[in-house]
Amino acid sequence: MYRGLLLGSAVLLLLNAGGCTLLRGTPKDESIEPFPLIKFEEEIELSRLWEVKIGKGVKKTYERFSPVIIDSRVFAASTDGKVVALNVATGKKIWETRIDKLYGEDEMLLISSDEVDSIVSGGVGGGTDIVVVSTTVGEVIALHQSDGSLAWRSPTSSEVLVPAQINNDIVVTQSIDGKVAAYDVLDGTRKWQFSTSVPILTLRGTSTPLLTDSFVLCGFANGKVVFLDTERGLPRWEQRVGVPKGKSELERLVDVDGALIQSGNSLFATSYQGSLVAIDITSGQISWQREASSFVGLAEGFGNIYIAHADSSISAIDSVNNRDVWNLDVLTNRKITTPLALGNHVAVGDAEGYIHLIAQLDGRLTGRKKVDSKGIRAKPVAQDGRLYIQGNSGRLTAWEVR
Repeated sequence: MYRGLLLGSAVLLLLNAGGCTLLRGTPKDESIEPFPLIKFEEEIELSRLWEVKIGKGVKKTYERFSPVIIDSRVFAASTDGKVVALNVATGKKIWETRIDKLYGEDEMLLISSDEVDSIVSGGVGGGTDIVVVSTTVGEVIALHQSDGSLAWRSPTSSEVLVPAQINNDIVVTQSIDGKVAAYDVLDGTRKWQFSTSVPILTLRGTSTPLLTDSFVLCGFANGKVVFLDTERGLPRWEQRVGVPKGKSELERLVDVDGALIQSGNSLFATSYQGSLVAIDITSGQISWQREASSFVGLAEGFGNIYIAHADSSISAIDSVNNRDVWNLDVLTNRKITTPLALGNHVAVGDAEGYIHLIAQLDGRLTGRKKVDSKGIRAKPVAQDGRLYIQGNSGRLTAWEVR
């Protein structure tokens, strides 16, 4: 039986020949209550270093904005169009750019329509002297890291809900219509585009592409992961992670929306109502797989793969032999974030705004801190033992782990 089919909290996208319709009215099952917080002996203390309000907070369940840390700066974006660069140690603002100021009056009328109440849809990505965001009007926008000035703007095929990925040559985006596109990092010229089929009904979101200098790994709503070369976007192999089952379209959802993990020559991926798989990157062959369901994805550390299941329980699985290491179910139904391996711990946020620290060794709770009263959806990020969390309120906080 799959873990926690929380369809009541999922936002779905219906695609048909006439376009797309967002299904906002999916009923919520009020009988599903988050597990209450349990008492435990805290071994780790989180001490807040600084806090900065980035902009308006996120509202929709698919909006997950994490910061990006590059050298001594942290870059963050908000749905209402602010992009900022901060000193990573102090939180002091270095520059701020308003994306709406880059648009003309006609474009702003579109952004302000009833159907579109946000400006930035895909959070910040960074690399090669630029930071990139995607907008609700179907553009990818690159800013200079040095001062936040505009580097270039390029159209996307449809809305992009995840951060663009950047290497030395290209910027890669993945949009909700099943397309992955690469843009020249210097001027935004589109170099190639790869398309795949999208099912009639999908979860509202996509996975974030995994980009290296030589290949791109992508997960799609049809339950497949695809290996593309970076030069021309040609597929070398594709592998199925989730196989649609059941009679209804809801039962047949197998989206690969969660974080993909590369470890050595292995790719780890999971789908909603599908599987957790280990794939040999060279051949595309499955090394092992097990039944699983997740829409936020995975983390890796201590030789384990950590999966945040759809019901918000967490499991550690040996990455080589598919052996169960531990399972933690005390966070069930708390709508946890994508896990983050941090030192000897795994960090996850939840819908009530808590950050939970879990021992990688045996899965025991080691720390907890209330970070944002409006909850946390975005994956935490870390550098040098410090934790950076962008909560649903739009506040970015930095924490020292002691």
